Amino acid sequence: MSNTLQKEMWNGRAGESWVRHNSLLEQLLAEPGRECMNLLPLTPAMQILDVGCGCGNQTLELAARLDASSTVIGVDISEPMLGLARELKAANDNALSAEVQFALGDASEPLFDEASFDAIYSRFGVMFFEEPVAAFSALRNSLKPGGKLGFVCWRKPKLNPFFNAPMEAALTVLPAPAPSSPGAPGPFGLADDNVIHTTLRLAGFKDVSVAPLNLTLSVGAETPFDALFEELIQIGPAAALIAQSDPSLKEKAREAVYNRLTDFYASGQGVSFDANFWLVTARN
Repeated sequence: MSNTLQKEMWNGRAGESWVRHNSLLEQLLAEPGRECMNLLPLTPAMQILDVGCGCGNQTLELAARLDASSTVIGVDISEPMLGLARELKAANDNALSAEVQFALGDASEPLFDEASFDAIYSRFGVMFFEEPVAAFSALRNSLKPGGKLGFVCWRKPKLNPFFNAPMEAALTVLPAPAPSSPGAPGPFGLADDNVIHTTLRLAGFKDVSVAPLNLTLSVGAETPFDALFEELIQIGPAAALIAQSDPSLKEKAREAVYNRLTDFYASGQGVSFDANFWLVTARN
């Protein structure tokens, strides 16, 4: 389970982009993570694993919900993102009760001892496994008997204009990339609820629940559109497509995305997208 492509991506352009735009992305994406946290039974002296913790924002938020006898470990494959996570931890140490640790590693591998954690949490961190059943089996093995898994992931692209609107606009100018196969590692690797149910059951989990979560994601209420666009154009699949495109087409593609994103902008409200997720829980 090498996850080579994911390691290269998140230690390269994608990871560096998330670090640069961490504040915007957290403003946009914090709420689905909080909805997932609310499903975890947070009690004293807990040991929790945050899978794909990225820049650590949600790890620190989990820690703020726990007592001083608890520990949260955030694991990620991205060194740039963990670098920022450690900086944020240092800046917030005085406000945290629970102990926080960050670890560089591939959570699809058996990194932790058997029955190490009371709960496993993830916001958008478990859709990138090359071998999902084996990866979730390793995670389940690190849960204590009766321990709870909770994660949030994206539903299909057509239900999430944050992804598909910029991409559709860019594709009016640029040639389409090769289509990825359904269930391939990536943001939509677990977009099919049947795949989630099957994967978790094959991995040995019980009491699997997959519920839809519909939210409106907003960002940049106090930011002029042009400045907001310059950040949004650097994140997501359209950003990667434009970055790798013929230089002669880049400006036209940017203009197409700019015009499309104005449809989602309102003065004083910023850019808002309807968003659709799966909230998933299961037990060991």
